[in-house]
Amino acid sequence: MPPSLVNGSTESLQPSPKTDVTSSTGPMTPETDSNSDNDTNMAGGFEDLNRTFELKNISHLPSHSNDAEPIYHDSPENRDSFDEQRGQGGENGRKDSFMLYTPDEERAVIKRLDRRLVLFMAFLYLLSFLDRSNIGNAKVAGLSYDLGLSSSQYEWLLTAFYITYIGFQWMTLLYRVIPAHAYIAVCVISWGLIASLQSLAGSFASMLILRGLLGMAEAAFSPGVPFYLSFFFKREELALRTGLFISAAPLATSLASSLAWLIMKAGERVPISAWRLLFVIEGFPSIIVAVFAFYYLPDGPGTAKFLTRRQKKVARLRLRNEKDAKQMFSHGSKLNFREIFQTFLDPKLYITALCFFSANVAYASLPIHLPTIVNEMGYTALMSQALSAPPYLIAFVFVLATAYLSDRYRSRSVFVCISALMGASGYLIIAIAGKREMSAGWRYAGVYPAAAGFFSAVTLLITWTLNNQESDSKKGTGLATLNIIGQFGPLLGTRLYPDSDKPYYVRGMSVCAGFMLLVFLLSLILRVILIRENSKSTATYSLAASQDDEEELVDKEVLGARPVRFKYMT
Repeated sequence: MPPSLVNGSTESLQPSPKTDVTSSTGPMTPETDSNSDNDTNMAGGFEDLNRTFELKNISHLPSHSNDAEPIYHDSPENRDSFDEQRGQGGENGRKDSFMLYTPDEERAVIKRLDRRLVLFMAFLYLLSFLDRSNIGNAKVAGLSYDLGLSSSQYEWLLTAFYITYIGFQWMTLLYRVIPAHAYIAVCVISWGLIASLQSLAGSFASMLILRGLLGMAEAAFSPGVPFYLSFFFKREELALRTGLFISAAPLATSLASSLAWLIMKAGERVPISAWRLLFVIEGFPSIIVAVFAFYYLPDGPGTAKFLTRRQKKVARLRLRNEKDAKQMFSHGSKLNFREIFQTFLDPKLYITALCFFSANVAYASLPIHLPTIVNEMGYTALMSQALSAPPYLIAFVFVLATAYLSDRYRSRSVFVCISALMGASGYLIIAIAGKREMSAGWRYAGVYPAAAGFFSAVTLLITWTLNNQESDSKKGTGLATLNIIGQFGPLLGTRLYPDSDKPYYVRGMSVCAGFMLLVFLLSLILRVILIRENSKSTATYSLAASQDDEEELVDKEVLGARPVRFKYMT
């Protein structure tokens, strides 16, 4: 049904001398072309329902001449519009889903999106995190020695990245303004070029500038990817997809350590310093991948080249109950500044952001310092690179497991709390073992739960923020705010392991343990607040529904005019 009809207008109803309105109530014959949108026409019963609402709106038309009767102009486009807008009345929409597409069709679309889109975005994030965190491997490979860096100067290289990374978090909103395929491609080619140029740095100043530029390029990409994925997936599906995406971080760190080990072995036979070779080998592939990303990535479900026409339609229809669904299908949508302002005034957002800040203290510090920490446990530089990989492989599996369970049970806070406690316990093991000067094995064992805990917590906190924002403007603003506040955590985290604290780094480990415990407490507080908000919303909605006229309820719920009650995910 055309949008104008849904909104109560009658412009699309035209008089026709050839057709009787009563004859239009029969079922339409579906088209047989499987490659056309016409193959999705509804048969028999659904057409009767369609016509019923058309007839109800005819009563509002001005009278016509006796020889002409108003009819509903049926077309594939009109039926598509009707399909995407009907069913937005909550439970009614879920009942109608089977009339629009089958569960098998939906599963096929999700599977293809996972394989073709989510995995590719995870690969891009792997390249991004690889270029961000390999400076820790470069330090062990001789960076500090060749450039004559002091401990303070090395810390400033880490800090410079996060200063610009924080300053350009607002660019998350550009995912809705600029076509995603072009925007992401520019981001990828930018960080790949800058990361490769680090191999040419000859001084602290030049490396400092390049690290700042790298932070700017990655800020434009990484924080907005969960927002981009929300264009394709439902709220209850986002945690696993964000988990698949974020899990590329521990995988990238593991890969960085393994590559560093290989490059250091190869560097013994070439005249180029191992750390310079490392920056080139790990940075240049992003430049090549950026070209492919430009032609491959979709801007939304309707432009996905890897979906058939029917699958594109199903991908749109399955999101019709999502708030702001109509915006989701348009490209270059304008931002709603009223909703942006409302998001800034929501105190719940700042509780989540403080959680994210606390988790990021650990998230940003361990990957870039772990090779040095393992090296200080008494292992050789080459062995420390190899031993840095296994903890992140375990973290990769744990992130996927918690994300899957969080989606299945539709709960975020429970799994954030579990992850936070696991991370805190790992850091406490390392701190206590260091304080008592226990064997290196104890300290190394603590790295496993620490890494698994903070990687999982960060994944779920990002998803939690998106789940609890009603529209694209709110999602973009919420994610940008989360990252701006949360990314101040790395400014602290990158300075927790100075050379003066080696070999045990007790202070840094203790601080990270404390912040992971803070994540646990804040998540519990937020859970209580959200449960109360949902209870109030349920009571208010039930009262309003009981006061509505029954006929008006039918009209509004089916035609999509009635607002969908938003429920926070706890």
